[in-house]
Amino acid sequence: MVNFPGSVIEKTDISGKQFLDGMFNGVSGLVMSQICELTGLNTPAVQNWINRGWLSRPVKKKYNEDQVARILIINTLRETMSLENVYGLLYYVNGITDDATDDIVSEAELYGYICDITFSDATDGTIDGTIDGIVKDFKERRAGDALRLKTALKIVYLSGVAERYLSAAAKMLEEIRKNADNVR
Repeated sequence: MVNFPGSVIEKTDISGKQFLDGMFNGVSGLVMSQICELTGLNTPAVQNWINRGWLSRPVKKKYNEDQVARILIINTLRETMSLENVYGLLYYVNGITDDATDDIVSEAELYGYICDITFSDATDGTIDGTIDGIVKDFKERRAGDALRLKTALKIVYLSGVAERYLSAAAKMLEEIRKNADNVR
């Protein structure tokens, strides 16, 4: 079973951006219980990210689409990166958490790109070409924005590859342990 990145929701044939947009169809935001159900996180984890400045505070206890996207991104990357490195990567792309004027892309757009790169088939060694295709419609606001976005997406991709290799290695080690126990 493959889930949308950062969530416990099984991947369907819609894009990550459509998945995120669908959650906000007719609602002004999600409350903490919905965030926890969506991500498998607990309330203290999300509150910790807010207290550290990695996530902006909800308005009237509701999280908007960009905040939910950021939660999903952090939750995705925390498996293979320290939380400080995750925040550093998000800062590299979008600067200060509470200031959208320094963003390269909205958090929702970034989540869509991350979903696209996560579900891409770039196993033939053309990750740069795959990323170029994913961000082909991206418009720079400032010189260098496209390069920063592509670099961040490459880091996300490589992080996902590392996670898959670590998972495969863990499964192999578990088999070794099982077989060793059977021999004794």
